[in-house]
Amino acid sequence: MKEKTKNILAVLSAAFMSFVGILTETSLNVTFPTMMKQFNVALDTVQWTTTGYLLTIAIIMICLSYLNERFTAKQLFVVARGGFMVGSVISAFAPNFSILLLGRLISALGAGISTPLMFNLVTEIIPRDKWGVYMGIAGLVVAMAPTLGPAFGGITNFYLSWRWIFIFATIIALIVFIAGVLVIGKYHEQVKSDFDWLAFIILASAFITLTVVVNQISKGITNPLFWQLV
Repeated sequence: MKEKTKNILAVLSAAFMSFVGILTETSLNVTFPTMMKQFNVALDTVQWTTTGYLLTIAIIMICLSYLNERFTAKQLFVVARGGFMVGSVISAFAPNFSILLLGRLISALGAGISTPLMFNLVTEIIPRDKWGVYMGIAGLVVAMAPTLGPAFGGITNFYLSWRWIFIFATIIALIVFIAGVLVIGKYHEQVKSDFDWLAFIILASAFITLTVVVNQISKGITNPLFWQLV
């Protein structure tokens, strides 16, 4: 396979990896009423399947500069796909809401690596004069996920079950995983630098606190937990 073709396929593999991660997030929004009845939880609880998912992705993304220096693109891709698939399988067969949420958070660990990795690959292996074209193509693939997500989730939930969203996502992720492993390689030397744990903990704590505070507002400003967090 020509080097140019491999590089294009590598970028597309990372793009479709991001696509599947966003697709599951937007697909679940239309299944909330079903999951609320099945798990007997309130709306502000079930929404953590997407809120917690996106929060974890945001926390992981702030580590990507370090991870990109420390590990190869293929290693990050394998970890991202492996984590996403494990989390999706857990979510698909979750017997209760707690296990479902755990599966979503594990999936987010993989999904959080996907989008930054995609843009890193564009800047590393695509000629500079083609960056705009390939970033546009990669961005288009990712942007299609929020567009298709609600329809995909609604159709799947109506004809099958919300659990099939994760089963389909796992199958797609497996195909992308096989394709990506064959074309994604090592593009730069690894640097064993120190990780700034203090800055990470401060940023992560700030993200989590802000998210929980905003979530508690839905219960009213008289909610004691809201004022404790503030």
